[in-house]
Amino acid sequence: MDRRDFLKKSTVAATGITFGQLGAWAKPVSKNDVLQLGVIGTGDRGGGLIRLLKDMPQFKTVACSDILPFRLEKAVADAGEGCRAYPDYRQLLEDRNVDAVIIATPLSMHYQMAMDALDNEKHVYCEKTMTYYKEEARKLVEKVEGSHQAFMVGHQYRYHPLYFKVADIIRNGYLGAITNVYIQWNRNGDWRRPVPEPQYERMINWRMYREFSGGLTAELHSHQIDFVNWVFDTHPSRAVGFGGIDYWKDGRETFDNVNTLFEYPNGMKVNCISLTANAHEGYLFKFKGSKGTIELKVDEGRVYLEELNEKEKGNVDGVSGATLAARKKGEGYPIKAEQEREGWEGTHYAFQDFYDCVQTGRTPASNVHTGATAAISVRMAIDALRQGGTQEWS
Repeated sequence: MDRRDFLKKSTVAATGITFGQLGAWAKPVSKNDVLQLGVIGTGDRGGGLIRLLKDMPQFKTVACSDILPFRLEKAVADAGEGCRAYPDYRQLLEDRNVDAVIIATPLSMHYQMAMDALDNEKHVYCEKTMTYYKEEARKLVEKVEGSHQAFMVGHQYRYHPLYFKVADIIRNGYLGAITNVYIQWNRNGDWRRPVPEPQYERMINWRMYREFSGGLTAELHSHQIDFVNWVFDTHPSRAVGFGGIDYWKDGRETFDNVNTLFEYPNGMKVNCISLTANAHEGYLFKFKGSKGTIELKVDEGRVYLEELNEKEKGNVDGVSGATLAARKKGEGYPIKAEQEREGWEGTHYAFQDFYDCVQTGRTPASNVHTGATAAISVRMAIDALRQGGTQEWS
């Protein structure tokens, strides 16, 4: 399939995603309807995106920037012929061949790079978490509102068809009143990257150092917190938390064991746990309602109905194979999502929407406002973990 055919057959409409309002930049951006990208930060995430986007022919990576020469060299090779290398990201922003930038650098750098990109009239895909500090989030909202650029934040679970179905089930009341959401993202490993020479330690393992990173909360739980905010169309009112360096005694500054509790305005409690010394059940959501529970993994979801609601079971939209025998065995009913594309993950769907938003002027589903809400929620948790006490939404 060539690029033109791809664009005709794989529009956002094909997935049923429709969000936002038309903006001022509703026009094609480059030759042959290809969005020409500059990638700032070519480590694990940025480099992974370069390779992933080679399978989406409406994108072409034409420039890369990184302060580590060996990473920059690999990224340019992965991007393919014609990709330019810029050790200084500001030079990349001056490249007129670049229509849009991906910011995949350490969290502490997101804000300034996003502001600079907007000043250079580039569309922006900014990896999560959008900003490190609350005030940065507010200022970036103002900046985007005054610009003519598309701005997306990399909370890709907002785009996955399975997560759409889960959100629909919850919003339509199939679980009844939800008073608790349990979240975990557990691993058994030190979370470190190999370092070729000692002087690169803080550059490569920036997630371990508070100067650059919010640790597990910002790098992992931010996705899940954003999804809860989106499903319930709200944000936490206060947070408490406990964290520690309890297992990996290796000089890191960010916690290897975190447990945060959010309270939402309706009283719903959200527990967030992330471990690095136990991987049992790994990534998991549990939405606990008066009529049932949804257990949600990266690409699988099941509903478990409460016994008192057996008569209400019926044909719940999105639930199949619901039988009394299965329920008595403790088996959940699988959630079926429509229009999933084979081999696609949330990132594919997110970039498909990013392309469409640049072309049409729509506001992305994961935009600067939702990104700011998630960033402030994450910062509340980080402050609760580091400072103690109760952190309240201001």
